[in-house]
Amino acid sequence: MSMTRTLKSESLYPRWIHDCGEGAVIWRLAFTPSGTLVGQKRFANERQSLFFSIDPLSGLVYAAGWMAVDPVQEALIGEGWFTGIETVHEHLVYIHSWQDASPEHRGIWAFDPVNGEVRWGRPDLVFSANTVVGLLVYRIVFFAGLPERHYALLNPLTGTLIESSEIDAEEVLSLQRGAETEERRQRVELPEMDQNSGGEREWLLLEGISVEGLHRKDAAGGWHSSLKIVENGTLSYEDSMESDSSKPLWNNFLVRGGDLYYIRNKRELVCVPLR
Repeated sequence: MSMTRTLKSESLYPRWIHDCGEGAVIWRLAFTPSGTLVGQKRFANERQSLFFSIDPLSGLVYAAGWMAVDPVQEALIGEGWFTGIETVHEHLVYIHSWQDASPEHRGIWAFDPVNGEVRWGRPDLVFSANTVVGLLVYRIVFFAGLPERHYALLNPLTGTLIESSEIDAEEVLSLQRGAETEERRQRVELPEMDQNSGGEREWLLLEGISVEGLHRKDAAGGWHSSLKIVENGTLSYEDSMESDSSKPLWNNFLVRGGDLYYIRNKRELVCVPLR
């Protein structure tokens, strides 16, 4: 595990750096309301998708490489590759698979990221929204040869139906519109693109602290993405996120609870406390 490069080491330091390993690509990050950081990393050559979980304050790794297994079918979810993160609730993260040859999600499984186990699974249902009254899900039913969606509400802790009767279309729409965005639910702040930069600058402004993602293209066509932290006009931290990439690394950092998280060279997750 390598240490980050900083311009002013006396000002800001990384709290921790988590290296996901050779060939890994950090694919997705999520934060449970209970405070656990959960990530998904993918290994393209092996066609493997693994999940890891970390205590954000200490950097303690709960699970370094957990593969999603359906507890009922005793089989890898999505063949160990076609999986993703849907949402979070309390201490749980919910993952999904995909339908064959389709962008449509399939199934929902509740994952305990601290203990590294699936608490319950519903391969027969598809996630729609995380609402204040439960997880809105649907089952695809064919009528006269055409698919229809029949909606229901699930208890997010047990995976059991809250109501046995089907939810009508008007209530479904109301629940979907009232659901929080994942950014608000997970209390994360994402960078905004500087509209005058031609895609070469994105930034977050936080009470006198500016976090900037800078992207430039060299003469050979490779993109170089770097990150800077400026406090009251003074540069206090700088690092390279990736060099000679085929595209700029937009949305490669976020802030949560006064801490900056960014991905370096696809495989390293870096946490820098801003306060």
